[in-house]
Amino acid sequence: MGLTEHSEIIESFENLGLSPNEARVYLALLENHPITGYQLSKISGILRPVVYEMLGRLVEKGGARIVKSNPDTYIPVEIEEFLRNIETEFTVARGNIAKMLKQYLVADESDYFWNILGRKNIQNSLISMIERAETEIYLCTHLQENFDPLSETLHKKLHDGVKIDVFSYFTMDTRELTLYSYNLRNTFTFEGIIPPEVILVCDGKETILANYTDQKSAKAVHSKNEVMVHTSKQHIIESIYMIRLWKFIGTEKLKVLMTNEDRKLLEAIERHLGE
Repeated sequence: MGLTEHSEIIESFENLGLSPNEARVYLALLENHPITGYQLSKISGILRPVVYEMLGRLVEKGGARIVKSNPDTYIPVEIEEFLRNIETEFTVARGNIAKMLKQYLVADESDYFWNILGRKNIQNSLISMIERAETEIYLCTHLQENFDPLSETLHKKLHDGVKIDVFSYFTMDTRELTLYSYNLRNTFTFEGIIPPEVILVCDGKETILANYTDQKSAKAVHSKNEVMVHTSKQHIIESIYMIRLWKFIGTEKLKVLMTNEDRKLLEAIERHLGE
């Protein structure tokens, strides 16, 4: 099977901003070069006008070069260099768009609730929110795989002097970040604890509540609503307080102060830790 028949590669190029035909011509060029546009059309089965148009686009985007001869031939640019060229073009375009449209993002967002769909989109929203934080970050997450994509940005904020507290029922590696955890193994289950759950609160101003399932059906809510932000922050603070109290006074004394549901959870944690 030739490269031009690999749908996953073509789809990946599309995600980088290339058209399917641009991707196919580049892949065909990788397999056959130096070559004229006419020859490439015959070998690849792509119509000649399309091949010439796509070759012209690839030359402009830094994916192909023209070898002057009679007739002209084409060679591909090595893939890493081509990807750098695409990245540079993307970065410049991103900067231009952000600069030109920033003035329009002035709506009052205090009472809005935004739904975010898809794991990748949720992770990007979490990272963006962490980047905006100036004073404090509270994070609740129960799986290492949900923490890791946020780790680098969180540590940058820690070194910038932002206070960061992380709560988890489960054992996690958070490096320098302060982690409050019962250190449960990932085999622990209890009704009401959702391992894929992530709650993030920044500066007491905005929050994201996410529930990861798979890549596409993951869902989250992002809001700056004061009630929702306060509730999310208090949930994490109270969870942290409960761990600190548990470690200080012990299980039996703490159970006296707890509701029936919280008592059942603590007893389940004790049984799990004792196994």
